[in-house]
Amino acid sequence: MSNWTIFGNVAISDTGETLQKISDSMSISSSGVTYQQLGNMVVGTDGSSYQQMGDSFSSDGSTRMGSFTTGLGALFTKNPRED
Repeated sequence: MSNWTIFGNVAISDTGETLQKISDSMSISSSGVTYQQLGNMVVGTDGSSYQQMGDSFSSDGSTRMGSFTTGLGALFTKNPRED
């Protein structure tokens, strides 16, 4: 699992991968995977899926702390300050 830092609509991992939010429900990664958010679920075109668990946790075991996450799934959790 890689660590990510969020800068507005772009997130960058410690491995150099980027993820750009292109709409409220869609993001695309530098590896070409598109992610579609459907409620508290996110599905990737590579077959991956993530479920938000509470305000800061994802089903892949990652956690979001402000603009830092411990894994890809937590990038899709909604920061309570974004409400």
